[in-house]
Amino acid sequence: MKALTIGLATALTVLSAAAPAVADDDFGNAGHWRQPSCRTVTSDGSVTFTRNEGRTVTPTSQAPTPVVYTQGIVALDRANQLLAMSNNALLTSKDAGCTWTTVGKVTGSNIGLVAATGDRAYAWDRDGNLSLVTPGDITPLTSPASQVVGVGTDRRRGDHLRVSDGVTGQLYDSKDGGRTWQPVGLPAWPQNELHLIYTAAFDPNNLDHVVVGGSDTGARVTFDGGRTWSTSEGQGDGINTFSAVVSPAAPNVVYAMGLNLKEMDQGVPSQGRHIYRSTDGGKRFSPVVDQDDAITIHNGPLLAAHPTNPNVLYFVYGTSWAGYGTDIYRYDSRRNQVTTNHNSYDRVSSIAFSPSDSKVMYLGVAEEG
Repeated sequence: MKALTIGLATALTVLSAAAPAVADDDFGNAGHWRQPSCRTVTSDGSVTFTRNEGRTVTPTSQAPTPVVYTQGIVALDRANQLLAMSNNALLTSKDAGCTWTTVGKVTGSNIGLVAATGDRAYAWDRDGNLSLVTPGDITPLTSPASQVVGVGTDRRRGDHLRVSDGVTGQLYDSKDGGRTWQPVGLPAWPQNELHLIYTAAFDPNNLDHVVVGGSDTGARVTFDGGRTWSTSEGQGDGINTFSAVVSPAAPNVVYAMGLNLKEMDQGVPSQGRHIYRSTDGGKRFSPVVDQDDAITIHNGPLLAAHPTNPNVLYFVYGTSWAGYGTDIYRYDSRRNQVTTNHNSYDRVSSIAFSPSDSKVMYLGVAEEG
């Protein structure tokens, strides 16, 4: 039976992305990212990589110890340096993902990461825990909201970030690295139309462009930092929008996963589960992938937009039930085609791409028992 609960890989993992610039690394590589050269990843088993979209996955020196969820991976602007969150342990790699060591513990659970300029990232969870993290340090921050459903960073200024409140969709802005906050704009939904909010997807190139997904009414979008919001069209009535991502390659392309409650109640073959695509920044969506016998779409799947090709989206389905493992799906809008690669991990809970070669995909994995 396919679960109707929100998957653990929701907005926490939608925001894993490469930082925009590179600098000299500790190995004298003059700011150039190299491909990982190892045949085995030295780590606790929670992070690995693939060169072929998951057809084969690089083995790790240790098997992941249950129960573990790696909810965030990011490439930093210093060449060959990454961060990852394994449960609440912050991991770092300085050799393009071949060797991972533990930095320390971050407060929270199911913690995601968002890269920022200046060799840093911001760690966050839905309970409003925020931290500034680097390869050598963890600094807890004061959150402006008791619930957070998304974090975005300014690609030009590493100390400028925004979060979306998980109760009203109100946006908060910080220009000092998360030390102080100010509300910006209006809540995504009026006070008399409050809905359960599942995700907020920030445009990685423009903090004013945000798509917020909620219950019953689908998604809402702003292009002016929350001063005005509009309801996305094309998903139909009675839609739960569980996850979304704005393409880093083209801000007009937005992907979202939605559950059409009316279709679910009617017993249609897809059970109302669809991947939607927008080509106008989230104003209007069209269903492009339906759940069927070959494709399983659970609530809140990990959505990873290709870093340079707006026509390609990766999404995943994984479960420990009956030792099934994980399917990594690749959707290509030009071909209107979905291809599938399978691995034995219970889940792939985060994806990041090498800044030098998008064929190298870093995978954060989950083991549940």
